[in-house]
This record gives sequence, C-alpha cells and structure tokens, in this order.
Amino acid sequence: MKPKSTYHNQLELIQRFAKGDSDAFFIIYKQLHLPIFRFVQKWIGSTEDAEELTADIFFKLWNNRDRFETLDYIRAFLHVAAKNSCINFLKQLKVKNVRQKELDDLLYKDAEPYFILEEVQEELLKLIYGEVEQMPPKMKEIFMLSYVEGLKPSEIAVRLNLNTQTIQNQKANAIRFLKSALADKLLFSATLFWLELALHEFF
Repeated sequence: MKPKSTYHNQLELIQRFAKGDSDAFFIIYKQLHLPIFRFVQKWIGSTEDAEELTADIFFKLWNNRDRFETLDYIRAFLHVAAKNSCINFLKQLKVKNVRQKELDDLLYKDAEPYFILEEVQEELLKLIYGEVEQMPPKMKEIFMLSYVEGLKPSEIAVRLNLNTQTIQNQKANAIRFLKSALADKLLFSATLFWLELALHEFF
C-alpha cells in the first residue's frame, strides 16, 4: 500500500489516523516500526517472534487509534506496550537464562508502575507529554531518546555528538522541569514515581 504524498502537519496526520485513515497509519508504522522491533528483538532474541509481537503491538495501536493527540504520545504507548509484551512473552516461556534474570529484576522493579500504568496510562501520559512539548528542543530530544527509545546516556551522547555528562545533566534538568510543571496536577505522585523508576533504570 502506497501512502498519499504527505500531510500538512503532524496534527493532521494524527487526526486522520484517529479517523481510521490507513494511509496515515502506514506513515506512522513506517516511522516507528523499526525502533519498536529492535526493542522487542533485544529482549526476546528471536527475530521471528519479535516480528510477530511487533505486529501485535501495532495492531493494538490501530485498535486504540482514537486515543492519541501527538506522535510522542503514540511513541510512549508503543514503548509501554512493547515492554509489557516482552514481559508476558518471556514469562510464558519460563526462560531460565541470564536474560530471564534481567527480566525478573526488571519485573520486580517495574511491576507496579507498568501494570497500573496500563490502566491509567492515557491520563498519565497526557500529563507528561503535554509538559514534554514545552521543554527546550534539546532537552526534549534527550528525554525522548532516553525514556521512549530507552537509550543509555552513552548511546545518546554518540548519536547527538555530545559528552555523556551533558546528557546526564539534561536528563536531570528534564526531571526537575517535569516535577515543577506537574507539582500541582492530578496524578502527580504516580507520575513522579514512574519517572524516578525510569531514571534509575537508564542511568
């Protein structure tokens, strides 16, 4: 299927996607498929299984297409869905190896925020990404690479041609920015808990 040429802006793309426009979905899929596939493949190892899980994740995105307001929100939704899919897949296989140990550690740390987040993630992510949109461009870029794509500071530093300390400083600044912006808003305590767990995970 070949998509229409282009949409005038991201808002139009999201609006058309929400209405069930398959061309808009194709554009989103083409842009976001590879990072999600690589994330899943990194966790479960099998290329064939990763392809199947990734397809299921994007099917879930399509079924929830009327819930998203920005492309960043879609990225966050896909990341959470991918992480939960990997956890469920490896739990079912009962893999007994080093990767399972890493997954057990991840599940122990993240079980509460990620499985509760599955129920409240829409409102929570709207709060977070509404404020992320207000960040300075470089801070926003580093935040998205870290918390959405899951890159480590050293990996972000290489991609952006910056030193690792600068990346760590910008991540810390992003957390302070969100703490301040969300301090008086509903669900702040849950939001802060999730962000601080993610901060420990990726530092």
